[in-house]
Amino acid sequence: MADDEGASPRELVVEACRRDQPHLIEQVLHDMENQSNEDVAKFFNKVTDSMGNHALHICASYGSYDDTPLHTAVRFANEKDAELGAEMIAMMCEAGCDPRVRNKHGQKPADLVYDKPAIKQTLASAEYILAEGIRNDEGNGSVHDSASDSE
Repeated sequence: MADDEGASPRELVVEACRRDQPHLIEQVLHDMENQSNEDVAKFFNKVTDSMGNHALHICASYGSYDDTPLHTAVRFANEKDAELGAEMIAMMCEAGCDPRVRNKHGQKPADLVYDKPAIKQTLASAEYILAEGIRNDEGNGSVHDSASDSE
């Protein structure tokens, strides 16, 4: 719902997701600077488009032209709040974000980290776990692959 001064915060977030316009997200965050972190998080978690898709789904549907959410979290940690950024990065890695994915400039999230060894370590650990998980999955055949099937 738009007010007399333009698009609503929800509409700005949806448009930002559709068009890869992070400055619109920054505008919404600026307008919400007097609200608690919990209220801001609740707002962003409840944003949906007219079809009921949440912001992350909208971003995934329209694709990202630059950075993945993990790249964006690293930039946030570098430029705004290192502690909160580190927590977001750890949470995203634990949830399965892949730190091996490169942006359009060929950079992995770890390539963007500066002066934050703990964040580099978190990303390196997540990358190692994913690589080992893939190798372990490749080495584990199903029971149908065992030699006992030929008997």
